[in-house]
Amino acid sequence: MLAIIGAIASGKAENWFVHEKMGLAVLGLIGFRLIWGMIGGYHARFLNFPLRVSSLKAYLRERWSGHRHHHPGHAPTGAWATLLMLAVFGAIAVSGTMSNNDILFEGPLAAWVGNNSDTATEVHEILQWVVFGVIGLHLLAIILYRIWLKINLTPAMITGGVDDQALPISRTKQVFGVILLLTMVSGAQCLAFLGDRFYF
Repeated sequence: MLAIIGAIASGKAENWFVHEKMGLAVLGLIGFRLIWGMIGGYHARFLNFPLRVSSLKAYLRERWSGHRHHHPGHAPTGAWATLLMLAVFGAIAVSGTMSNNDILFEGPLAAWVGNNSDTATEVHEILQWVVFGVIGLHLLAIILYRIWLKINLTPAMITGGVDDQALPISRTKQVFGVILLLTMVSGAQCLAFLGDRFYF
């Protein structure tokens, strides 16, 4: 989320160098999460996300009636929210690598897509409003949980939470996850070396 905020702030300030770095960080993080969603811990894998519509309806009924019990791993709403954020943040990061500001700045892959760079720029600009909407919904959900159900979601989103029913992840996989994360973010930053670009 810090990379997203950094990308938004630097974009509004027209600091294209920082904007690119933040955007590439987002791209690397998205890439990591997609891979981790296939090989990570049990609850991190997309295969184990509770995505059935019936599960979502049952969960919403429980919450509506005031149930405050915790779910190991992702709750249905959290699972859908995760996929939504991955799709939206991933799309804006990818389109950003191919976009330009029609003056002196272009993304690292802009020269590789030719005239499609203008299309990518339009998509990138439209998606910023979708990003604002997703962030707004995310914050609204946190506030509703806090006020209505007296559940503080923020610590769990940072630490992963503590749940006796959650399946533990081995130390080896944790170390591998950190290495993979650093590799993906560093690799994404290397895209900046493609093409001749200027920053103002």
